[in-house]
Amino acid sequence: MDDLGKQRRAALRLVVVGAATMASISCGDDPTTLPTEGAILVAATTVGTDFDTDGYTVSVNSTQAGVLGNLDTIYVDKLEPGNYQVSLSGIAANCSTASGLNPLTVEVVPADTVNAEFEVTCDVPPPPDGGGDPL
Repeated sequence: MDDLGKQRRAALRLVVVGAATMASISCGDDPTTLPTEGAILVAATTVGTDFDTDGYTVSVNSTQAGVLGNLDTIYVDKLEPGNYQVSLSGIAANCSTASGLNPLTVEVVPADTVNAEFEVTCDVPPPPDGGGDPL
């Protein structure tokens, strides 16, 4: 066999070994699977006076997700993509959400976190039974 033939066979062997190595690497279990779930970060900002002392109950699609303080956030994760209704309940009688935005509709997408932000305004509650004795 001449030198040119030996070089061609050596080059062919390198190509075959390289291709086999690449195939074994790319055909193995791929640990980099793409995420299929998303999350919601629920936030409450309470303004005014006489805040709700026990905070609010957060529900996502009518399922309780946790308790949220007056200036607090909670993270609801492992959610499939789609639209979700996020609501606050347990709001004191002297408090209300801004412009009645309760519940909020948010869209969860894979590998991302969407915000559901509530602004709650609290006023001084009226005195019980209309106040004191008239003069």
